[in-house]
Parts: sequence; C-alpha cells; structure tokens
Amino acid sequence: MYKGRDGAAGLRDFPGEIIKMYESKGWQYHSRVTIWKDPVIEMQRTKNHGLLYKQLCKDSAASRQGMADYMIIMRKWADEDKWDPVKGGKERFCDYVGMSGPAAKELNRGRTPEESARIYSIDVWQRYASPVWFDIDQTDVLNYQLAKEKKEERHICPLQLGVIERSIALWSNPGDLVFSPFTGIGSEGVMALKANRKFIGAELKKSYFDIAARNLHDAKKTNYDLFADDAA
Repeated sequence: MYKGRDGAAGLRDFPGEIIKMYESKGWQYHSRVTIWKDPVIEMQRTKNHGLLYKQLCKDSAASRQGMADYMIIMRKWADEDKWDPVKGGKERFCDYVGMSGPAAKELNRGRTPEESARIYSIDVWQRYASPVWFDIDQTDVLNYQLAKEKKEERHICPLQLGVIERSIALWSNPGDLVFSPFTGIGSEGVMALKANRKFIGAELKKSYFDIAARNLHDAKKTNYDLFADDAA
C-alpha cells in the first residue's frame, strides 16, 4: 500500500485473503512455508525507503524488514480410498541432498546401504520440514536460461525452480498431472516434466505463452519415457 494511492503506506495480508478464499470453496489450510529473500537485493530493486540505511539513520520508525515469499499449502480432503498415497522415502529424496565425495563417505562409514539411504532421506526431510527455507537460490529461475535478445520479454515475477522442485517431490507421484493456472513462462511445467510428471498450464499473455511452449518443448526432449505412449 502507498500513501499517495491508499492513504497510508503499509502492507495488506494477501496470503490471508488467499486462505479465506480457498476455505470458502471447501479447501483446508494445511501449512505455510516462508522462503527467505535477501533484503539487500530487494532494496536495490525497489528502492523502498523502509529498507534504506539512510532511513534508519533519519527516522527508524519508518524502517521495516525485507519481504519474504510465502508458499501457502491448501488441501481438499476426501475419503482415503479415493486417492493414491504420495510415498516419500529414499528413492524420492536422496537425490536432493547434494552430498558426495569425502563428506558422504565419512557420513556413511560403517553403515549398510539401507542405513545410508535412511540418513540421507532424514537429512533432506528435516530441511524440507523447516517452516523457513533459507537455501532457495533467488537467481535459479528460467529467465536466466533464455537468450537475451531484444525481442525477448522478461518475466517480471519468476518463481525459483528450487521451490517448484521441492513441491513436486513432496506432493506428487511420478506420472501425476501438475496443473498451473498461471503458467507464465512455464517454470512449473519444466520442473514437472523433469521429474517425470505430466503438465497442463494456462496463460493469458501470448508472449509468456510462447516462451513457455518453447521451454516445455526443450524439457520434453529430455523425458522420452514419459511421452513414449503419448500419455501427455
């Protein structure tokens, strides 16, 4: 909110409005993840006075903290026999630990392969279960993979691929269908295809749609098994 436009500078509880809207349609508020963002990058991008050091020196009553991202998880409950369980475990999470070489060898010294896999899975889950994700790379977005040509249109709100990757791993099985009602340049679709899921998206802006189609086509070429029977 801006003083000139809204009468006072401040924030409105947009996540809360989303939760209430979903609840009114029969969904249940399940959990929330706070995704840490660098306040210095935000200050450099927005020039918001509340983040400026000179504002702290001048009148810190107007100073504020940086804006995090929030992922709201809503769930619609049904009879348990009406859906397939999403099964976690070593085959799903071990690849995300990012440990190899001497560190992994030392961790697994004296352990069986089954015990080692169990440790890796717990290590990953403890990070995923944290209410704040500190290890999401803000620059890991599809925009950085686009050719920087004048005709290209930059997507103004790219979603970090790490957030999508974790969400797909946590809440879907291989072969499941991932739907994005606001596809943008196709970030969710690209990560869905890479994780051997199917994807459907909707996007109103043609320039974004065209880039999304190209990104999805490139991702599809690396996932032949999923499309072998034209299931997607």
